[in-house]
Amino acid sequence: MNELASPWKRWTKIIEEFLEAKRGGPEQLKAWVNTTLGETWEEEGEGVETHDLMKRRETYDCEVPEGVLLLTAGVDVQDDRLEVEVVGWGVGKESWGIEYRAIYGDPGQQAVWQQLDEFLNRTWKYVDGTAIGIACACIDSGGHFTQQVYDFCKPREHRRIFAIKGQGGAGLPLVGRATRNNRKRVLLFPVGVDTGKELIMSRLKVEEEGPGYCHFPREPEKGYDQAYFDGLTSEKRVLRYHKGRPRFEWIKRPGTRNEPLDCRNYATAALEILNPNLEALAKAPKKDYYKQNAPMTGAPSRRRRILSRGISV
Repeated sequence: MNELASPWKRWTKIIEEFLEAKRGGPEQLKAWVNTTLGETWEEEGEGVETHDLMKRRETYDCEVPEGVLLLTAGVDVQDDRLEVEVVGWGVGKESWGIEYRAIYGDPGQQAVWQQLDEFLNRTWKYVDGTAIGIACACIDSGGHFTQQVYDFCKPREHRRIFAIKGQGGAGLPLVGRATRNNRKRVLLFPVGVDTGKELIMSRLKVEEEGPGYCHFPREPEKGYDQAYFDGLTSEKRVLRYHKGRPRFEWIKRPGTRNEPLDCRNYATAALEILNPNLEALAKAPKKDYYKQNAPMTGAPSRRRRILSRGISV
C-alpha cells in the first residue's frame, strides 16, 4: 500500500524517512520505494527501449534477406521448454533476426530434443529459392539439464552444435578456450555473457543500416513480437559499488524474462566460434559454404583460400 495515502502516517515522517534513505544509498532508497510507495524499484542504467526496436521491424518477404551470408543459432534451456533464435549475419556483422521460437516439452525427456534436432537441421530460403542451413549453434549447459545438453551436443559436434557455459564478470572474452574437462568429454566453450550483452546493446543502438545494425522481421510467424523485444531489452547495465569500488552489473528489469537476450547472446557466441571471413564470403559465388553435416577439416593446404577456421575453398 502507498503510505502517502494512509491517514495514519504523517507526511513529515515520510519525508524524514525518504531523506534518510537517500543518504543511505541506492539499496536503502530501493527499500523505501518498495515499502513506502508500494512501487517496484527500477534502477537507472544503460539499456535499450523496447518500442524503439519494435518500430524498426521490416517486412522481409522471404525467409532469408539477401545480405545474409551465414546463419547461427542460440538455444536457452528452461525447465519446460527450449527457446531458440536463428540469426543471419552479413558484412560488418550486420545481423538479421530470422526466426525465434519456443519448443515446449520436458528437457529431461527425448521428445523435445528431437524437435530441436529437426529444427537445427532444416534450411531457410532466399527469395531466389536458394537454401541455407545453420553454420554453428550454441546451447547453454548451465541450467538443470547439463547432462541432457551434453548428450545432445556430443554426437553433433561435427555439425558445429556446441555446449556452452556462461560466465559472468567484466573483462572476459566473449568466447574462451574450449575444453573437454567433463565426464562425457564434450567440447565445452566458456562464454563471457556480460561481454556479449555489452556487444549486443551497442549494436542495438546502431541506427543506420550497415556494420553492426540489427534487422528484425515484422511477419508474425517469425516470432518477433512484443514478448521477444521485452526479453531482448530486459536487462540494463548499472553502476554499483562494492566495498567502495565501482563495478558495472547487468540487472534484469522487474517482471521480465530474459531468454531472448540469452539466445541472441549465444547466437553471437556461435559466430565468434565460427570466426568467418564475412568479406570473403560476400564475394564467393555460392551462398551456403557451411554444410552442417560435413566434418570439420584440419589445416588447409597453402593453395586454398580460407573463409573460416576449418573451412576452406
